[in-house]
Amino acid sequence: MPVLPALLSLSLLSTVAIADVLQTKAGLAGPTPVSLRFCYEDKQLLPYYVGNSATVPEQPGATIEHLTRATTAVGIELELIRLPWLRCLQQLQDNSVDALVAAYDESRAHYTRFPATADGTPDPARAINQLGLCLAYRYDNALPQKLQDNRPITVSRPLGYRPIPFPPHTALVPAHSPDQALELVVSGRVDATTVLCQLNGVDAKEQHLNRIPVLLLYPPLYQSDGYLMLSKQFYQQYPQLSARLWQALPATLDKSRYLYYLTPPFE
Repeated sequence: MPVLPALLSLSLLSTVAIADVLQTKAGLAGPTPVSLRFCYEDKQLLPYYVGNSATVPEQPGATIEHLTRATTAVGIELELIRLPWLRCLQQLQDNSVDALVAAYDESRAHYTRFPATADGTPDPARAINQLGLCLAYRYDNALPQKLQDNRPITVSRPLGYRPIPFPPHTALVPAHSPDQALELVVSGRVDATTVLCQLNGVDAKEQHLNRIPVLLLYPPLYQSDGYLMLSKQFYQQYPQLSARLWQALPATLDKSRYLYYLTPPFE
C-alpha cells in the first residue's frame, strides 16, 4: 500500500476512535434509558403512599414499591414527583408528567392512556390494584338506620377525588385530605366519609381506625380498579414499552406489601 493512503487510513481510524471515546464519556454511546415521571399525592394515603410532604421516605408505600418492581422489570427508570392531587392531574394533561395511578373516569379519557380490552374499555386484568370503599361513621351515629329510612346524610370527601355513587339524599362536604375528612366524622360535623375497607380482594383497613370512635359499614359502598394512567405523549412515543409495563404490573403484584402498610410493625 502506498504510504500516503496508509497514513490517511490511520488518521481516519484515529478520528473515529477519538469520537467514540468522546461519545462514551458524554454518555452518548448506547441508548438512553427511558424515564417515567410518576406523579402522586403529597399527602399520606395508606397503603399506597407514605408521608405528608414532597419527599419520598425510605418506606414509600405499597404502590411505589409495586411500580418500582414493574419499571425495573421492563428497563424503565422511575422518577417520583409528589404534588397536590389536582396538580398531578393537570400536569398529566399537559404532559409535564408521564403517569399517575387512578380509577378510570370518562372525563379524563381525552388526555390519558390506560390498559384497555379489544372494545376499548379498561382491562381489570392489567390494573395495578383493586379496592373497596366503605362508609366510616361515628359509633354513636345512627347512620345505618338513616340509610334504611332513606334520610339525608352528609359525607366528607377530599377535593379532586372522582365522584362515586352515593345513597339518595347525600350531601357532599369537601375536605383537603383523607385525614381531614375523617376528622370531620370524629368531630360529628358530618355523618361519614369513605375509607379503604377491601384491598385486592381481601377485607382490610388502616389500623389507626381501631383507635378512634368509628365503625365501617359493610359491604363496600363502591369497588374499583386502579390503573397506571399514562400521558398521551408518553404512550405515543413508547407504545410497545407502555404495553409491556401494563403487563408487568399484575406479574409484580405482592399483596403482602399492601397489607404490610396497613398493619404493625409499619405503624
